[in-house]
Amino acid sequence: MIGLAPLATACSGGTSDSIPQVIPVEDGGPYDLAEVAPFESSSPVTGAPGDVVEQDCPELLAGTGSRCVWVVVPIDRDDPAAGTMGVSVAIRPGTGAQSLAPLAVLQGGPGGASSDLALGLPSRPHAQVLIDQRGVGFGSANFWCPEWQIPLAQILEGPRDRAESIASGAFARCSERLKQDPAFVHTSTTAHAADVSDVMAALGYDRWFLYGVSYGTTIALEVMRAAPAGLAGVVLDGVYPASLDPDVNTAEGAERVIRELDGECRADPACSAILAGATGVDGVTMSGLVADLVPRFNADPVRVPFSAEETTLLEPFDALVDGDIVAGVVFQLLYNDFTATLVPGVLAGLEEHDDDAAADDGTVTAAQLVALVAAETASQQAHTGAPATLAAVTCAERLPLASAPPAGTGPFAAAVVGEGLAAFCEPWAIEAAPLPVEPVESDLPVLLISGWFDPITPPGYAEEVAQHLPQATSIVSRSRGHGIWVWGYDSCVDRIVVDFLNEPSAGLDIACASEDRALRWQPLP
Repeated sequence: MIGLAPLATACSGGTSDSIPQVIPVEDGGPYDLAEVAPFESSSPVTGAPGDVVEQDCPELLAGTGSRCVWVVVPIDRDDPAAGTMGVSVAIRPGTGAQSLAPLAVLQGGPGGASSDLALGLPSRPHAQVLIDQRGVGFGSANFWCPEWQIPLAQILEGPRDRAESIASGAFARCSERLKQDPAFVHTSTTAHAADVSDVMAALGYDRWFLYGVSYGTTIALEVMRAAPAGLAGVVLDGVYPASLDPDVNTAEGAERVIRELDGECRADPACSAILAGATGVDGVTMSGLVADLVPRFNADPVRVPFSAEETTLLEPFDALVDGDIVAGVVFQLLYNDFTATLVPGVLAGLEEHDDDAAADDGTVTAAQLVALVAAETASQQAHTGAPATLAAVTCAERLPLASAPPAGTGPFAAAVVGEGLAAFCEPWAIEAAPLPVEPVESDLPVLLISGWFDPITPPGYAEEVAQHLPQATSIVSRSRGHGIWVWGYDSCVDRIVVDFLNEPSAGLDIACASEDRALRWQPLP
């Protein structure tokens, strides 16, 4: 949920690459929007399409060894009069031979900045070309929405009806301003895909590979559909096809993964003990407990105070934690198999919550953890152009497919989806422009990676896409969640990807991916 809960987009790495739990919008509030400047066009770009303009790397990328550039591309490939823009690209040198073909890397979202991955990506033999989406990163187009960022503390404080009203009004004002920017108007998956091809050509790569994670796989599939020269193979990590109903997808994914994790928990005495200790009842499940907690916290929310020094909002506020916030944070924790092991402890802590029992010993209570995750996720999004890039793409392309949660959806999944994508998109008022739903067909070698515990891009999506890719190899990591290779913590998947990039048409040894590895459940201290 943008504003009150994590931005649950089909993105990776916990920012979110999934569909928003939404807050519709309104004017008003005890904050000053005077510092929101009237519309100014994106930073001017001189030069012709295909020009490469050297840039100073942003401060956060200092020390990563990256080369930072803008690649000049057309804003609208059907209308040269729309002008040009600079797509930001961070290039991390490889550790192998200079002759190795580079790897274009696409972050999720929509709204994920691939260049941000330079902060945590392991060095690898192939050079990694991190290509940003429009409106994020350090490109010439910046879709930051100060209209939403400035009142974010008031939004996080609630109460819900007032918070939704403020957030909805903020997004509407942001949309009205950004619609005067041609770069925003022409932001789409098709444009992102064309930018990728143009970037790799401009940088002079005559042979290259492509890696996409989460929404990055949606872009990668459209690159494959266009079949640019030089593309030698593709890695799709957490496959997110264009034909999905986002509301149904999110609801079904939330319920499936928490049921799967319940099975793992029942088989592990340590996990079972965490839940039983909080409830005094043997056999309690995470799905059952969260289904009880969501309506309970919606009826009786709690407030968690933060000082200006405790969050990146840099101002004091009392965060509201209601049932929808609980559901949104639990769903976000499910993305990663490591953070998913915190869920029993979080739910147990919420079950035992006492308003007067704030920890005095420096430990973090479950309510404090939930409030902090929700606040920091919103803050990270609010200080970038991610929400606007998300809206430009998702409201045009995915909204026509959205149908709200299916009948019979349980309390947890229903709270995660909320009012559905339609509620988020209403204030943005973006015209529908669906992607082609015809499957992408290609004879390129393709490696598809899925995590069994992925709540947003389950293995079935990769299987669906692979049916039309005769040179596809699909692996399912039995113990992992969403976005596996990009973070470099799975040596098995890392080795398979390296083998694929070295010889994309050769047979791959993928047996290690299906090995069971027990989850290590972690009680809160």
